[in-house]
Amino acid sequence: MTATAKVFSTGNSQAVRLPKAFRVTASEMWITKNEATGELTLRPVSSESSIDRLFRLIDESPLPANFLSNASRRNELPRNPLGEDMPVAAPASKRKKAASAMSARGRRA
Repeated sequence: MTATAKVFSTGNSQAVRLPKAFRVTASEMWITKNEATGELTLRPVSSESSIDRLFRLIDESPLPANFLSNASRRNELPRNPLGEDMPVAAPASKRKKAASAMSARGRRA
């Protein structure tokens, strides 16, 4: 919806008289300005604080009963995506053995 609104000055402030179709119930509004385009955006200020809103959202969407339970945890090391037998994060001793085996293969070729 688009309409024309009148701008007027009172003291050092400017005000915009909103048409009836754009009336708001909020007593305060957030205003942001896009510096590149000069476009102004108005949003009602929430009467609820950010922390209260966070707790309300947590209450409305509780975590599953098995969240972080032992059954939902995987204590295995991730596997190498290249299909090798070593885990991605192999202990240092296994990495050294694997590196020496690879270099030995390279010397044979």
